[in-house]
Amino acid sequence: MSDKPAQLPLQQRPTPTGDVWEPSKTHPATVPVPVSVVIVRIEGPYTGLDRKLWLVLLHHAWNELGTLDSNKPYHEISVAELLRLFRKFGRGDIGKRGVVKFSEHNAEVTEAAALWDSVRRLVKTTVDWEDANYQGITSLISGALLQKRYRETGKIYYAFDAALAQRILAPRVFARLRVHVVLALRSKYAVTLYEILEAYVNRRENTLTVSLSDLRNWLKVSEDASSYDEWKYLKRRVIQPAVDEINEHSDEGGFFVAYEALREGRAFTKIKFTLSKTATRDDRDLLLQGKARRGRAFTANAPSGAGGTYEPTDAVWDKLLEIAPGWDRQMLVARFREWSKGREPPDNPHGAFLGWAKRFSKDKRNKEPDLLTY
Repeated sequence: MSDKPAQLPLQQRPTPTGDVWEPSKTHPATVPVPVSVVIVRIEGPYTGLDRKLWLVLLHHAWNELGTLDSNKPYHEISVAELLRLFRKFGRGDIGKRGVVKFSEHNAEVTEAAALWDSVRRLVKTTVDWEDANYQGITSLISGALLQKRYRETGKIYYAFDAALAQRILAPRVFARLRVHVVLALRSKYAVTLYEILEAYVNRRENTLTVSLSDLRNWLKVSEDASSYDEWKYLKRRVIQPAVDEINEHSDEGGFFVAYEALREGRAFTKIKFTLSKTATRDDRDLLLQGKARRGRAFTANAPSGAGGTYEPTDAVWDKLLEIAPGWDRQMLVARFREWSKGREPPDNPHGAFLGWAKRFSKDKRNKEPDLLTY
């Protein structure tokens, strides 16, 4: 039996979206990252800036992942473009001159010192991951050319480990991280917590319950202060500021987060995060997932349809995007429930709802424009 990671067919692989260089509210830049890489044990000097840079490097290199060879052993990215992008999100400092220790005996004064320091840390940071089929450890980037002659080209030359590239290209479960949301977050705890929560926002339960010990490890809190072992300090200095910052960017991130601490006896030992998608995010996620779910029959979880109790399936939600574009789907379901009260249950409740929604949206489009979502 081969130990080589299983490959997904090309048409089934998740892919990035958007333009990493041009922020857009309607077409956000996203990168699908395996949950086994997002929520992992990370060893090394991994900072919030490093997380941001790694996502940009991954989005930029995506189409070349797994294809590098001796003829083209490295991905290339413009330093000037990176600096321009980070300045848009308040990080002009990474373009300043400074001293960078490129090797044990070689320290230089160079442009974009913080950027080059971040590249060096990414090479030195290792990530452990495992899933049902595979377990491994690699550096977040397997190598970068730091010699002066390469830096003078105005580009960063970097590579991903082949095993890590395969995990990224063929994930079992992944989080679709929004690059510009990560760039906008200031706190390193907010950056890490956002990435973790993205792994759960699309799950049916929309919640994450985790021990405080595990959360401290994920956020690398234990390296900062032992006083954070107490819940009141962890909440005040880590959790609450990170949650507040994520919620400040809920429009771009597409979800709100709330949390509560859970006790075992007298002590708080766990924390439960509850996630709520925005309406715009919900629509976009349905579009991204629609191709995979389009063929699902409308018979699963079939409701009675009587007494205004109708519940649509995922496929029905998808279909609404086609037959009633621009309409608030929750409103359509609520209106249909009101309309169906006291009526004989239909033999095909999903078909009946879709037919009603098509007629309703057509009849009301000009009469009640305030019902439209955009």
